[in-house]
Amino acid sequence: MSASLLGVAFCLVFSALFSSVETAFTSLSLFQIESLKKRGRGGAIVERLARKPDELISTILIGNNVVNITASALATRWALGLWGDWALGIVTGAMTLIVLIFGEVTPKRIALAHNEGVAIALAPLLLVCTVLFKPFVLLVNALSSLVTRLFGDSRPDSLSMDTMVQMMSIAEHMGVIDYAKSRMVKNVFRLGSTTVQAVMTHRIDVFSLEDSTSLEDACRLASEAAVSRVPVYVGESENIVGVVSVREAVAALLAGNGRRPLSEFMGEPLFVLPNKTVGDLFALFKKRRETFAVVIDEYGGLAGIVTMRDIVEEIVGEIYEDSDEASRERIERRQDGSYLVSGDAPLSVIAEIAGGEPPNLPYVQTVAGYVAWALDRIAVPGDKAETPLGGFIVTAVDANRVSAAVFRPAGKD
Repeated sequence: MSASLLGVAFCLVFSALFSSVETAFTSLSLFQIESLKKRGRGGAIVERLARKPDELISTILIGNNVVNITASALATRWALGLWGDWALGIVTGAMTLIVLIFGEVTPKRIALAHNEGVAIALAPLLLVCTVLFKPFVLLVNALSSLVTRLFGDSRPDSLSMDTMVQMMSIAEHMGVIDYAKSRMVKNVFRLGSTTVQAVMTHRIDVFSLEDSTSLEDACRLASEAAVSRVPVYVGESENIVGVVSVREAVAALLAGNGRRPLSEFMGEPLFVLPNKTVGDLFALFKKRRETFAVVIDEYGGLAGIVTMRDIVEEIVGEIYEDSDEASRERIERRQDGSYLVSGDAPLSVIAEIAGGEPPNLPYVQTVAGYVAWALDRIAVPGDKAETPLGGFIVTAVDANRVSAAVFRPAGKD
Protein backbone atom coordinates (compact mmCIF):
# COMPACT_ATOMS: atom_id res chain seq x y z
CA MET A 1 0.00 0.00 0.00
CA SER A 2 1.38 3.42 -0.97
CA ALA A 3 2.33 6.07 1.56
CA SER A 4 -0.47 8.33 0.23
CA LEU A 5 -3.15 5.77 1.04
CA LEU A 6 -1.67 5.22 4.51
CA GLY A 7 -1.79 8.97 5.03
CA VAL A 8 -5.42 9.08 3.90
CA ALA A 9 -6.34 6.32 6.36
CA PHE A 10 -4.45 8.11 9.15
CA CYS A 11 -6.28 11.38 8.40
CA LEU A 12 -9.67 9.61 8.34
CA VAL A 13 -9.03 8.20 11.82
CA PHE A 14 -8.27 11.65 13.17
CA SER A 15 -11.22 13.11 11.29
CA ALA A 16 -13.48 10.60 13.05
CA LEU A 17 -11.90 11.43 16.42
CA PHE A 18 -12.34 15.19 15.97
CA SER A 19 -15.94 14.79 14.78
CA SER A 20 -16.86 12.49 17.66
CA VAL A 21 -15.25 14.68 20.32
CA GLU A 22 -17.00 17.75 18.91
CA THR A 23 -20.41 16.08 19.18
CA ALA A 24 -19.62 14.63 22.61
CA PHE A 25 -18.65 17.98 24.12
CA THR A 26 -21.43 20.03 22.52
CA SER A 27 -24.06 17.53 23.68
CA LEU A 28 -22.92 17.50 27.31
CA SER A 29 -25.30 19.30 29.65
CA LEU A 30 -24.11 21.46 32.55
CA PHE A 31 -25.25 18.77 34.95
CA GLN A 32 -23.25 16.09 33.10
CA ILE A 33 -20.14 18.27 33.18
CA GLU A 34 -20.49 18.82 36.92
CA SER A 35 -20.94 15.07 37.40
CA LEU A 36 -17.86 14.26 35.29
CA LYS A 37 -15.69 16.45 37.54
CA LYS A 38 -15.98 13.75 40.20
CA ARG A 39 -14.81 10.92 37.90
CA GLY A 40 -11.09 11.31 38.18
CA ARG A 41 -8.53 13.05 36.01
CA GLY A 42 -10.37 12.51 32.72
CA GLY A 43 -13.53 14.16 34.05
CA ALA A 44 -11.49 17.06 35.40
CA ILE A 45 -9.96 17.61 31.94
CA VAL A 46 -13.45 17.57 30.39
CA GLU A 47 -14.61 20.24 32.82
CA ARG A 48 -11.48 22.31 32.17
CA LEU A 49 -11.99 22.21 28.40
CA ALA A 50 -15.74 22.89 28.65
CA ARG A 51 -15.06 26.10 30.59
CA LYS A 52 -13.66 27.66 27.39
CA PRO A 53 -16.15 26.70 24.65
CA ASP A 54 -14.79 29.19 22.08
CA GLU A 55 -11.26 27.82 22.36
CA LEU A 56 -12.58 24.25 22.39
CA ILE A 57 -14.64 24.59 19.20
CA SER A 58 -11.86 26.44 17.37
CA THR A 59 -9.33 23.72 18.23
CA ILE A 60 -11.65 20.96 17.04
CA LEU A 61 -12.55 22.73 13.80
CA ILE A 62 -8.93 23.54 12.99
CA GLY A 63 -7.87 19.94 13.57
CA ASN A 64 -10.81 18.52 11.65
CA ASN A 65 -10.30 20.77 8.65
CA VAL A 66 -6.54 20.12 8.56
CA VAL A 67 -6.94 16.33 8.46
CA ASN A 68 -9.85 16.44 5.97
CA ILE A 69 -7.98 18.73 3.59
CA THR A 70 -4.81 16.65 3.98
CA ALA A 71 -6.75 13.46 3.22
CA SER A 72 -8.19 15.01 0.06
CA ALA A 73 -4.74 16.24 -1.05
CA LEU A 74 -3.13 12.83 -0.50
CA ALA A 75 -5.96 11.04 -2.31
CA THR A 76 -5.62 13.48 -5.24
CA ARG A 77 -1.86 12.92 -5.39
CA TRP A 78 -2.34 9.16 -5.39
CA ALA A 79 -4.98 9.32 -8.16
CA LEU A 80 -2.87 11.59 -10.36
CA GLY A 81 0.13 9.30 -10.07
CA LEU A 82 -1.87 6.17 -10.83
CA TRP A 83 -4.48 7.18 -13.43
CA GLY A 84 -3.95 10.79 -14.38
CA ASP A 85 -6.30 13.79 -14.58
CA TRP A 86 -9.36 11.85 -15.76
CA ALA A 87 -9.71 10.11 -12.35
CA LEU A 88 -9.84 13.33 -10.25
CA GLY A 89 -13.62 13.60 -10.40
CA ILE A 90 -14.14 10.00 -9.33
CA VAL A 91 -11.62 10.24 -6.49
CA THR A 92 -13.11 13.54 -5.27
CA GLY A 93 -16.62 12.04 -5.16
CA ALA A 94 -15.36 8.88 -3.45
CA MET A 95 -13.41 10.86 -0.82
CA THR A 96 -16.42 13.06 -0.11
CA LEU A 97 -18.57 9.98 0.50
CA ILE A 98 -15.91 8.24 2.62
CA VAL A 99 -15.27 11.33 4.78
CA LEU A 100 -19.00 11.91 5.18
CA ILE A 101 -19.69 8.34 6.33
CA PHE A 102 -16.58 7.41 8.30
CA GLY A 103 -15.30 10.83 9.31
CA GLU A 104 -18.51 12.69 10.11
CA VAL A 105 -21.89 10.96 10.37
CA THR A 106 -20.95 7.63 11.97
CA PRO A 107 -18.54 9.04 14.62
CA LYS A 108 -21.04 11.74 15.56
CA ARG A 109 -23.87 9.25 15.97
CA ILE A 110 -21.69 7.09 18.21
CA ALA A 111 -20.60 10.14 20.25
CA LEU A 112 -24.18 11.31 20.63
CA ALA A 113 -25.16 7.96 22.14
CA HIS A 114 -22.11 7.79 24.44
CA ASN A 115 -21.17 11.44 24.95
CA GLU A 116 -19.77 11.10 28.48
CA GLY A 117 -17.55 8.11 27.66
CA VAL A 118 -16.27 9.64 24.41
CA ALA A 119 -15.58 13.00 26.11
CA ILE A 120 -13.56 11.39 28.90
CA ALA A 121 -11.63 9.08 26.52
CA LEU A 122 -10.64 11.81 24.07
CA ALA A 123 -10.23 14.72 26.50
CA PRO A 124 -6.42 14.16 26.92
CA LEU A 125 -5.93 14.17 23.13
CA LEU A 126 -7.99 17.33 22.82
CA LEU A 127 -6.01 18.99 25.61
CA VAL A 128 -2.76 18.32 23.71
CA CYS A 129 -4.32 19.77 20.54
CA THR A 130 -5.34 22.96 22.36
CA VAL A 131 -1.68 23.48 23.27
CA LEU A 132 -0.34 22.65 19.78
CA PHE A 133 -2.94 24.76 17.96
CA LYS A 134 -2.84 27.68 20.43
CA PRO A 135 -1.38 30.29 18.00
CA PHE A 136 -3.84 29.35 15.26
CA VAL A 137 -6.77 29.32 17.72
CA LEU A 138 -5.92 32.84 18.91
CA LEU A 139 -5.72 34.09 15.33
CA VAL A 140 -8.99 32.43 14.28
CA ASN A 141 -10.85 33.64 17.38
CA ALA A 142 -9.58 37.20 16.90
CA LEU A 143 -10.75 37.34 13.28
CA SER A 144 -14.03 35.65 14.19
CA SER A 145 -14.66 38.16 16.99
CA LEU A 146 -14.23 41.07 14.56
CA VAL A 147 -16.91 39.62 12.29
CA THR A 148 -19.19 38.71 15.22
CA ARG A 149 -19.18 42.28 16.53
CA LEU A 150 -20.78 43.44 13.29
CA PHE A 151 -23.88 41.41 14.18
CA GLY A 152 -23.84 42.12 17.92
CA ASP A 153 -23.59 39.63 20.77
CA SER A 154 -27.09 38.49 21.68
CA ARG A 155 -26.09 35.17 23.24
CA PRO A 156 -28.35 34.51 26.28
CA ASP A 157 -27.08 33.28 29.61
CA SER A 158 -26.38 29.55 29.52
CA LEU A 159 -28.60 28.95 32.52
CA SER A 160 -31.44 31.13 33.73
CA MET A 161 -34.56 30.66 35.82
CA ASP A 162 -36.69 30.40 32.68
CA THR A 163 -34.33 27.74 31.36
CA MET A 164 -34.66 25.74 34.57
CA VAL A 165 -38.46 25.88 34.38
CA GLN A 166 -38.34 24.76 30.75
CA MET A 167 -36.05 21.87 31.70
CA MET A 168 -38.55 20.77 34.34
CA SER A 169 -41.35 20.88 31.76
CA ILE A 170 -39.28 18.74 29.37
CA ALA A 171 -38.46 16.26 32.15
CA GLU A 172 -42.15 16.07 33.03
CA HIS A 173 -43.11 15.52 29.37
CA MET A 174 -40.52 12.74 29.04
CA GLY A 175 -41.76 11.01 32.19
CA VAL A 176 -38.55 11.59 34.17
CA ILE A 177 -40.51 13.40 36.89
CA ASP A 178 -44.23 13.29 37.63
CA TYR A 179 -46.56 16.28 37.44
CA ALA A 180 -46.84 16.83 41.20
CA LYS A 181 -43.07 16.99 41.76
CA SER A 182 -42.54 19.13 38.66
CA ARG A 183 -45.18 21.58 39.80
CA MET A 184 -43.61 21.91 43.26
CA VAL A 185 -40.13 22.53 41.83
CA LYS A 186 -41.47 25.16 39.44
CA ASN A 187 -43.30 26.82 42.32
CA VAL A 188 -40.05 26.98 44.31
CA PHE A 189 -38.38 28.70 41.35
CA ARG A 190 -41.20 31.24 41.22
CA LEU A 191 -40.81 32.31 44.86
CA GLY A 192 -38.18 34.81 43.82
CA SER A 193 -40.50 36.57 41.38
CA THR A 194 -43.88 36.20 43.12
CA THR A 195 -44.74 39.11 45.40
CA VAL A 196 -46.47 39.04 48.76
CA GLN A 197 -49.41 40.85 47.17
CA ALA A 198 -50.14 37.75 45.08
CA VAL A 199 -50.40 35.36 48.03
CA MET A 200 -51.65 37.48 50.95
CA THR A 201 -55.14 37.50 52.42
CA HIS A 202 -56.66 40.81 51.37
CA ARG A 203 -57.71 43.27 54.07
CA ILE A 204 -61.42 42.82 53.33
CA ASP A 205 -61.03 39.15 54.32
CA VAL A 206 -58.80 39.75 57.34
CA PHE A 207 -60.25 38.88 60.75
CA SER A 208 -59.07 41.40 63.36
CA LEU A 209 -60.15 42.63 66.79
CA GLU A 210 -59.96 45.90 68.68
CA ASP A 211 -57.42 46.18 71.48
CA SER A 212 -60.12 46.76 74.09
CA THR A 213 -61.84 43.41 73.34
CA SER A 214 -61.85 41.13 76.38
CA LEU A 215 -59.76 37.99 76.24
CA GLU A 216 -62.84 35.82 76.71
CA ASP A 217 -64.68 37.41 73.77
CA ALA A 218 -61.54 37.33 71.65
CA CYS A 219 -61.08 33.59 72.14
CA ARG A 220 -64.73 32.90 71.28
CA LEU A 221 -64.65 35.06 68.15
CA ALA A 222 -61.29 33.67 67.01
CA SER A 223 -62.60 30.12 67.46
CA GLU A 224 -65.63 30.91 65.30
CA ALA A 225 -63.39 32.45 62.62
CA ALA A 226 -61.01 29.43 62.77
CA VAL A 227 -57.83 31.50 62.93
CA SER A 228 -54.63 30.91 64.91
CA ARG A 229 -53.43 34.52 65.08
CA VAL A 230 -55.43 37.74 65.31
CA PRO A 231 -54.25 41.23 64.29
CA VAL A 232 -55.18 43.81 66.91
CA TYR A 233 -56.11 47.39 66.00
CA VAL A 234 -56.72 50.65 67.80
CA GLY A 235 -59.56 52.90 66.65
CA GLU A 236 -59.82 51.90 62.96
CA SER A 237 -59.37 48.38 61.62
CA GLU A 238 -56.46 49.49 59.40
CA ASN A 239 -54.44 50.76 62.37
CA ILE A 240 -52.82 47.45 63.36
CA VAL A 241 -50.76 47.71 66.54
CA GLY A 242 -50.26 44.10 67.59
CA VAL A 243 -50.85 40.41 67.03
CA VAL A 244 -52.29 37.87 69.47
CA SER A 245 -51.64 34.14 69.31
CA VAL A 246 -54.93 32.31 69.93
CA ARG A 247 -53.09 29.45 71.65
CA GLU A 248 -51.48 31.84 74.12
CA ALA A 249 -54.78 33.68 74.55
CA VAL A 250 -56.57 30.43 75.47
CA ALA A 251 -53.82 29.63 77.99
CA ALA A 252 -54.28 33.08 79.56
CA LEU A 253 -58.05 32.59 79.57
CA LEU A 254 -57.73 29.28 81.44
CA ALA A 255 -55.49 31.08 83.92
CA GLY A 256 -58.42 33.34 84.84
CA ASN A 257 -57.67 36.44 82.74
CA GLY A 258 -60.83 36.37 80.65
CA ARG A 259 -61.93 39.90 81.56
CA ARG A 260 -58.66 41.58 80.70
CA PRO A 261 -58.26 43.39 77.32
CA LEU A 262 -56.31 42.05 74.35
CA SER A 263 -53.87 44.95 74.56
CA GLU A 264 -52.22 43.25 77.55
CA PHE A 265 -51.47 40.05 75.64
CA MET A 266 -50.60 41.19 72.13
CA GLY A 267 -47.11 41.05 70.69
CA GLU A 268 -45.36 43.35 68.23
CA PRO A 269 -46.39 42.56 64.63
CA LEU A 270 -43.99 41.96 61.75
CA PHE A 271 -44.77 44.49 59.00
CA VAL A 272 -43.89 43.88 55.34
CA LEU A 273 -44.67 45.68 52.08
CA PRO A 274 -46.79 44.04 49.35
CA ASN A 275 -44.01 44.24 46.74
CA LYS A 276 -41.66 42.07 48.80
CA THR A 277 -40.96 38.75 47.09
CA VAL A 278 -42.22 35.55 48.66
CA GLY A 279 -38.67 34.19 48.65
CA ASP A 280 -37.41 37.14 50.68
CA LEU A 281 -40.37 36.84 53.05
CA PHE A 282 -39.60 33.16 53.62
CA ALA A 283 -36.01 34.06 54.51
CA LEU A 284 -37.28 36.80 56.85
CA PHE A 285 -39.67 34.37 58.56
CA LYS A 286 -36.79 31.95 59.12
CA LYS A 287 -34.52 34.68 60.45
CA ARG A 288 -37.12 36.21 62.78
CA ARG A 289 -38.67 32.83 63.68
CA GLU A 290 -42.06 34.17 62.69
CA THR A 291 -44.95 32.65 60.76
CA PHE A 292 -47.24 35.67 60.49
CA ALA A 293 -46.82 39.15 59.00
CA VAL A 294 -49.03 42.19 58.50
CA VAL A 295 -48.86 43.63 54.99
CA ILE A 296 -49.07 47.43 54.86
CA ASP A 297 -49.36 49.66 51.81
CA GLU A 298 -47.19 52.68 50.99
CA TYR A 299 -49.37 54.90 53.19
CA GLY A 300 -49.05 52.65 56.23
CA GLY A 301 -52.58 51.29 55.96
CA LEU A 302 -53.51 47.63 56.18
CA ALA A 303 -53.20 45.79 52.86
CA GLY A 304 -53.61 42.25 54.20
CA ILE A 305 -51.89 39.48 56.11
CA VAL A 306 -49.54 36.73 55.00
CA THR A 307 -48.47 33.57 56.82
CA MET A 308 -45.96 30.77 56.45
CA ARG A 309 -48.86 28.58 55.36
CA ASP A 310 -49.47 30.89 52.40
CA ILE A 311 -45.85 30.36 51.31
CA VAL A 312 -46.02 26.59 51.75
CA GLU A 313 -49.25 26.48 49.74
CA GLU A 314 -47.49 28.31 46.92
CA ILE A 315 -45.16 25.33 46.72
CA VAL A 316 -47.26 22.25 47.49
CA GLY A 317 -50.76 23.51 46.70
CA GLU A 318 -53.71 24.00 49.00
CA ILE A 319 -53.54 22.46 52.48
CA TYR A 320 -56.71 21.12 54.08
CA GLU A 321 -57.11 20.75 57.82
CA ASP A 322 -60.62 19.27 57.77
CA SER A 323 -61.77 16.35 55.61
CA ASP A 324 -65.11 18.10 55.12
CA GLU A 325 -63.49 21.33 54.03
CA ALA A 326 -64.57 22.47 50.56
CA SER A 327 -61.97 22.43 47.81
CA ARG A 328 -59.96 25.64 47.55
CA GLU A 329 -57.80 24.64 44.61
CA ARG A 330 -57.05 27.85 42.77
CA ILE A 331 -56.53 26.24 39.37
CA GLU A 332 -58.45 23.19 38.12
CA ARG A 333 -58.12 21.85 34.60
CA ARG A 334 -61.40 20.94 32.92
CA GLN A 335 -62.04 18.25 30.32
CA ASP A 336 -62.57 20.77 27.51
CA GLY A 337 -59.04 22.17 27.96
CA SER A 338 -60.10 25.27 29.89
CA TYR A 339 -59.26 26.04 33.51
CA LEU A 340 -61.42 27.03 36.46
CA VAL A 341 -59.32 29.61 38.31
CA SER A 342 -59.91 31.51 41.52
CA GLY A 343 -59.55 35.27 41.67
CA ASP A 344 -56.52 35.08 43.97
CA ALA A 345 -54.55 32.74 41.66
CA PRO A 346 -51.13 34.29 40.87
CA LEU A 347 -50.85 35.74 37.38
CA SER A 348 -47.43 34.10 36.91
CA VAL A 349 -49.02 30.65 37.03
CA ILE A 350 -51.62 31.67 34.42
CA ALA A 351 -48.82 32.97 32.20
CA GLU A 352 -47.01 29.62 32.45
CA ILE A 353 -50.18 27.73 31.49
CA ALA A 354 -50.66 30.04 28.52
CA GLY A 355 -47.02 29.69 27.49
CA GLY A 356 -46.44 33.44 27.61
CA GLU A 357 -44.78 36.07 29.75
CA PRO A 358 -46.55 37.65 32.75
CA PRO A 359 -47.75 41.14 31.80
CA ASN A 360 -45.65 43.99 33.12
CA LEU A 361 -48.29 45.40 35.47
CA PRO A 362 -46.68 46.16 38.85
CA TYR A 363 -49.98 46.56 40.70
CA VAL A 364 -51.64 43.51 39.14
CA GLN A 365 -50.55 40.18 40.58
CA THR A 366 -53.70 38.03 40.56
CA VAL A 367 -56.41 36.88 38.17
CA ALA A 368 -58.94 39.22 39.82
CA GLY A 369 -56.75 42.25 39.24
CA TYR A 370 -55.89 41.19 35.68
CA VAL A 371 -59.53 40.74 34.69
CA ALA A 372 -60.47 44.09 36.24
CA TRP A 373 -57.59 45.72 34.36
CA ALA A 374 -58.70 44.13 31.07
CA LEU A 375 -62.35 45.17 31.56
CA ASP A 376 -61.38 48.60 32.94
CA ARG A 377 -64.29 48.38 35.38
CA ILE A 378 -65.70 46.26 38.19
CA ALA A 379 -66.53 42.81 36.84
CA VAL A 380 -69.91 41.10 37.05
CA PRO A 381 -70.73 37.41 36.48
CA GLY A 382 -70.81 36.60 32.78
CA ASP A 383 -68.26 39.22 31.75
CA LYS A 384 -65.78 38.13 29.09
CA ALA A 385 -62.27 39.55 29.03
CA GLU A 386 -59.87 38.90 26.16
CA THR A 387 -56.21 39.31 27.10
CA PRO A 388 -52.84 38.47 25.53
CA LEU A 389 -52.72 35.38 27.76
CA GLY A 390 -56.19 34.16 26.77
CA GLY A 391 -59.87 34.65 27.48
CA PHE A 392 -61.55 34.86 30.87
CA ILE A 393 -65.25 34.35 31.61
CA VAL A 394 -66.20 35.63 35.06
CA THR A 395 -68.32 33.09 36.95
CA ALA A 396 -68.42 34.58 40.47
CA VAL A 397 -67.85 37.98 42.06
CA ASP A 398 -67.52 38.70 45.76
CA ALA A 399 -67.36 42.24 47.19
CA ASN A 400 -66.75 43.74 43.71
CA ARG A 401 -63.81 41.36 43.18
CA VAL A 402 -63.62 38.39 40.82
CA SER A 403 -63.61 35.24 42.96
CA ALA A 404 -63.78 32.67 40.13
CA ALA A 405 -63.44 32.62 36.35
CA VAL A 406 -63.02 30.20 33.47
CA PHE A 407 -59.73 30.67 31.64
CA ARG A 408 -58.96 29.43 28.14
CA PRO A 409 -55.33 29.98 27.02
CA ALA A 410 -54.82 31.94 23.80
CA GLY A 411 -54.62 29.76 20.68
CA LYS A 412 -56.11 26.71 22.40
CA ASP A 413 -59.74 27.06 21.47
